[in-house]
Amino acid sequence: MPNSTQLQQLGFTHPTIWKEVTKVMGELEQLVWNDPLVTDDLTRAEGARYLTRVIAGALPMTMELADANYPQFFHLLSTRIHWGLPATDCHYQWAAVHGDNVYRISGDRGTARVFDIETRKDHFAHIADWTLHDRLTKFDVGANNHVDIVLSRVRPEGVRNWIQLAEGPGNIIFRQYYYDWNTEQPARLSIVNENAKYPPPTLTEAAIGDGLELFCDWIRDVPKRFAQVVNTYYAAPKNSMVFDTIDFGWKSLKYGKGIYQCAPDEALILEVKLPKSYYWSIQLCSHFWEARDYHLRQTSLNGHQAQIDDDGAGNRIFRAVISHQDPGIANWLDAGGHEQGLLAIRYYEPDGTPIPSMRRVKLAELRDSLPASTPAVTAEARQISLRDRAWSTARLRRE
Repeated sequence: MPNSTQLQQLGFTHPTIWKEVTKVMGELEQLVWNDPLVTDDLTRAEGARYLTRVIAGALPMTMELADANYPQFFHLLSTRIHWGLPATDCHYQWAAVHGDNVYRISGDRGTARVFDIETRKDHFAHIADWTLHDRLTKFDVGANNHVDIVLSRVRPEGVRNWIQLAEGPGNIIFRQYYYDWNTEQPARLSIVNENAKYPPPTLTEAAIGDGLELFCDWIRDVPKRFAQVVNTYYAAPKNSMVFDTIDFGWKSLKYGKGIYQCAPDEALILEVKLPKSYYWSIQLCSHFWEARDYHLRQTSLNGHQAQIDDDGAGNRIFRAVISHQDPGIANWLDAGGHEQGLLAIRYYEPDGTPIPSMRRVKLAELRDSLPASTPAVTAEARQISLRDRAWSTARLRRE
């Protein structure tokens, strides 16, 4: 692809750059049809939908909102756009920044259980070089829940909430993790570049060319990196998981990774002694590292939503059932017709990473395979719970 200087010389008289864009998008097919782990048409169909989501997710970050002088918060993952293992509890926002500027983020902090802002070097499109620079998790909040945050290379005098910017281009990742979906309130924040002059410079061919080049970088590199991480899920021991960190993920989290397999007439019983952790969650994911439809199905549970047992020795035990039919168990994870998928656990700064045990049983034998004290739920209560998920997802602006 021509670089920015070449584009200024070449202009848009000929469709050279557009041909490159369509070529790069076409090459995405390899992620689905050349993947030896994709062996059925439902997964291939999911893969085709995933590719549309990748393209839809890349466009705003490269073509529309990449100007660090006039940043806007972008809701990069939602119930419609999935990639990169989105946490079902998290509202993700992103913005472009540059180390030469001073930014102010201000507004209502909300009441999300976890509230975290990171500054990162380079652009997400260059995921191998997209590295953490600074972050802040605890913020001083003023009257009426108002928060004021400054981002700059040098800390201004008297500023309480400050996050350092790296030199040159960078990004912000702003995460809000909710525990109680029904009651916690989302933040209402805006970001402004205090160095900005209005109106902005007029649009140029070079700026559009730079955006298209960045879009192609995103499409070439990001999904390929995701696929590499997905392969590590399949490397986990059978009926078990492995824990590690993800270099482009959240530093505070330990990620549990594995796969589940469950036929229509089966159930998978998962059990783990929970670590001490301010936040934890478990969720089912597609082969393409997408969250299953958590707003319509109970495909995830967190430490607030789950029913926890006590083993009598002071240990907190989480026991869940993965199945395609509702077994009437409170901690049900809905496989929803997908006989295989990824299983993901997140622990926030835990005191350990206990590995869950998993065993497959016939669905007809499930009740006999569970302790008599296992919390149950009625069909009516399940309907209420599922309606609450759909309602709260929209209320928390994650739709």
